[in-house]
Amino acid sequence: MDAVNSKPSDANMILVMGVTGSGKSFLINQLAGKKVVVESAELESSRSEKISDQVLGTAMCQAIPIEIGRTKVLLIDTPGFDDSKRTDVEILMEISKLLTAQYKLGVSLKGIIYLHRITDNRYQGSSVRTLDIFKEICGERALKNVILASTRWDKVEEHEGAAREPQLREKFWSYMLDHGSKMTRYHGDRESAHAMISQLLGSGNVILDTQRQLVDEGKTLDETSAGAFVNGNISVAIKKSDAEIEILQRQLRESNNVMKQKLEEDKKREEVIARQARRDQVVQDEMNVEMGRRKKRSKRMGIIMPLLPAALSILEMFIGVPLSASDLFSSWILGEEGDGGLFNQFSELFS
Repeated sequence: MDAVNSKPSDANMILVMGVTGSGKSFLINQLAGKKVVVESAELESSRSEKISDQVLGTAMCQAIPIEIGRTKVLLIDTPGFDDSKRTDVEILMEISKLLTAQYKLGVSLKGIIYLHRITDNRYQGSSVRTLDIFKEICGERALKNVILASTRWDKVEEHEGAAREPQLREKFWSYMLDHGSKMTRYHGDRESAHAMISQLLGSGNVILDTQRQLVDEGKTLDETSAGAFVNGNISVAIKKSDAEIEILQRQLRESNNVMKQKLEEDKKREEVIARQARRDQVVQDEMNVEMGRRKKRSKRMGIIMPLLPAALSILEMFIGVPLSASDLFSSWILGEEGDGGLFNQFSELFS
């Protein structure tokens, strides 16, 4: 199945990805011309306040419709894989569900903007893990449709940020750049944001490895490259923690009273890590079962889908549209003058 080319559509989708606090929501607000999603810097102060028309953070994929010139674009604000309250498996499934729907509907995926804070002294920890998962989601062939953008240049001296770019270019991003990805600076202004979107709109449509594997090859999430990578990390974490706990238990038996307190603290810390890893494994197993159910439902829906109103499919696909973007979305779908806009385009998918 070549879903991207099977049905023509004027809809263009672009994903915005990166770790929490890299500026994904800020970029989308700039492109939308108004605040439609809450930015990470505001999260702590806004948790105690009632927010009626904005989404608090990016807990799920959020669809924000914009226009660049006369081109309609659906921006997807994605949750970061470094979320302290959700596992990598849960976030991967959230993103995979959206990518699967987009691919099956024939909506054009133009590419991905991947954001990284230039203020980070080192590229390590959650940033490395997130980038590794991202590369597995994309696959080598899709990297030509990726823009790697450094952010928060207003928070560092020019020479300081410039000194960090070679490490990104020559080490962490080198593989992606060698396979066609583009590197740029995002200075927080609307003009440079538009430039990135325009660059991707000028590219051909792209299909990610995760989409091919889930839709075309019929794999479960854990069988995909990204799923196997995340699952492998969980298995490694469990084995590592179990080994550490075993060593600490032996040291406790052999230690004197002076060392026991520190060893007990180390052991408790490793036990917490081990429990979290096992919880992640349970979530992974549950997600795989859920993806299997969705696949069966999708096959059944394929038989009756032409009989359903296109509006229901649009609603299901874009359920993550923030309330503050609903007016943008309505005019984007229905058209400025009530001429049907993209509603007619989506309707063609089911004719």
